[in-house]
Amino acid sequence: MTELAKRIGVALWGIPLLLFLTFMGGYFFLAFVLIVSGMAVWEFYAMYENKQIFAFKFLGTGSSVVFLLFTFYYPHCWVFGLFVTLILLLLGNLRNQKGSPGTNTAFTMAGFVYITLLLSSLLQLRENFATWQPSFVSNVPHAGGWLIIILFASIWICDTAAYFGGRAFGKHKLAPSASPNKTVEGGIFGLVFGIISFWGFSSIWLPDLPVHYALTAGLIVGVFGQLGDLVESRFKRDAGVKDTSTLLPGHGGILDRFDSLIFVSPFLWALFQFQC
Repeated sequence: MTELAKRIGVALWGIPLLLFLTFMGGYFFLAFVLIVSGMAVWEFYAMYENKQIFAFKFLGTGSSVVFLLFTFYYPHCWVFGLFVTLILLLLGNLRNQKGSPGTNTAFTMAGFVYITLLLSSLLQLRENFATWQPSFVSNVPHAGGWLIIILFASIWICDTAAYFGGRAFGKHKLAPSASPNKTVEGGIFGLVFGIISFWGFSSIWLPDLPVHYALTAGLIVGVFGQLGDLVESRFKRDAGVKDTSTLLPGHGGILDRFDSLIFVSPFLWALFQFQC
C-alpha cells in the first residue's frame, strides 16, 4: 500500500470515531482524551530511550490517567491534583534505575506537562464551554462538542493548506532545525486557512459565536497549531526518530497525529474561560 492509501484507510474509521466521541462528550470524550494522552506520553518516553534516557513510563502514564480522571470529576480542584501528580513523579527519582536518575525524572515530568497537562485543558473546554459562555450557544445542543469538532476541522485544513501552499510556493525555510521541509509561505497559507475555516464552520454550527471570537480562535489554530507541530518535530529530531511510533499506518504515532491539538488546547481554553 502507498502512504496515501494507508492514510486514507486510517482516516475512514478514525475520523468518524473521533467525531462521535467528541460530539457525545462526557465519558465518551474522557475516554478519547485518556487514550490519546496515555499513548502519546508513552511514545514520548519510549523514543528517548535511543538517547539512554529512561523515563518512568508506567509511573508517568499512570499518573497522567489519574490526573485526567481527577480533572474530569473535580474540575475546580485540578491545581491540587496537579501538585500531587508532580510530587508523585518526583518520587520516582528514588527508585533504582538505568541511566541518570535526574535526567530520567526531568523527562518523565516533561512528558506529563507537555502532553497530559495541556490536554486536560481540552477536556475542560469540551465539558464546560456551554457553562462558561451561555450567550454563545443559545439553543445549540452539544455546543462543546461542536466547538471541538470545529477545532479538529480547522487544524486539519490548516495542516493541509500549509502542506500544499508550501509545495507550490515555498521558498523560505520556516524552522530548518526542527522541520527542514516547512516554509514561511506554507505557514502563511496554513494561518489564513485556519482563520477562515474556524470562522466559516462556527458560523454554521455555532451561529451565536461572535465573529471576533471565531477569528481569534482561528488565529490561535493557525499560529499555535503549526508551532505545536514544529515543537514535536524538534523533539523527534533530537531523539533521532522519524515518527513517534508506527501505530497509525501512514500517520506515525498518536503524538504525531495530535501534536497540534495538544498545543492549541490551553489557548482556546483560556480564550473561552476568561472571556479574553
